Amino acid sequence: MNQLMNNSERIVDILMGLLRGGTIDLDSYKSLYGRDYRTYRRDMKAIENNADFLAEYSMKYNSASKKNFVTKNGLINSEKILIVLEVLMASRAISKDELEELINQLLDLVSTSDRSKVKKLITPTIENYRPALDQPIFPMVKDFADWVVSKREITFKYADFSKRMIGVPLSIYFDSCHFYVMIYLVDEDKTTLYYLDQIKEAKAKRKVVNVPANKRIDVGKNINGNTALNKGNHIHYKFDYQSNKQTALNNVPNSYVSEDDDPNNSNETIVEGDLFSEGALLWVLSQGSHVKVLEPQSLIDKLRKELKKNLEFYPDEK
Repeated sequence: MNQLMNNSERIVDILMGLLRGGTIDLDSYKSLYGRDYRTYRRDMKAIENNADFLAEYSMKYNSASKKNFVTKNGLINSEKILIVLEVLMASRAISKDELEELINQLLDLVSTSDRSKVKKLITPTIENYRPALDQPIFPMVKDFADWVVSKREITFKYADFSKRMIGVPLSIYFDSCHFYVMIYLVDEDKTTLYYLDQIKEAKAKRKVVNVPANKRIDVGKNINGNTALNKGNHIHYKFDYQSNKQTALNNVPNSYVSEDDDPNNSNETIVEGDLFSEGALLWVLSQGSHVKVLEPQSLIDKLRKELKKNLEFYPDEK
């Protein structure tokens, strides 16, 4: 069958075999294709001199076995792949099966000669890898990425709650071992942050929703490497911080000086900004008497309730 191939078909057949990890020499060439040495060399030169082939591969010759084989040049330097893999494994964000799948795909981007080196360097980390979750995360990331781009309305359940909610995914990001998704809840007209791996039975609806600009939270501005501040509902706050302006701006997350601030008062600064309700509560509690909440009233009410609960731990001595 192979001996009936024309020149182009024969060269493609040889190349496919080499790319699959095979080898070829003159004897096997004659047996497969029934051609002589001159045709063999011409076919090999046609492959070796092809610009598209040379961009990704190299033709090698084993002088001991007298066989030709192909190695991959590598699209990315091995040190870059090593960094990506080490950071990925340190994140603990994906299951071990997904990690191994991704490692194999990334190693395909490294040159054949460097692949074993990278494998050797990452093996201890793989053996001790303990993912933050065991369930697959790739399918969920794909679905929510599609829904964010298409502005598609979805229905979903969250964690152990039985209520099905309606929302529009706005963005996905990663922090502290988990992926998070920002969702605008249609019925409640508010934006909330969720653990992606805790979302269940998410289904897309046909409806496309343009979420109001004031409900589309600036993820980059609000992450700041501190997921603890990114829980709860989005709020706009106004605080009275007991310090000068620069110190206030340095210490209060996502803040700017309010129009209500007295520029002549260097002992306190009124700042405003955007946070999430649970994160704002945690931050205010951590500041003690250095900060006074001016707005919103919902945060003031939560703060009073939390402080009252804390005081119950320390009854007056009798």
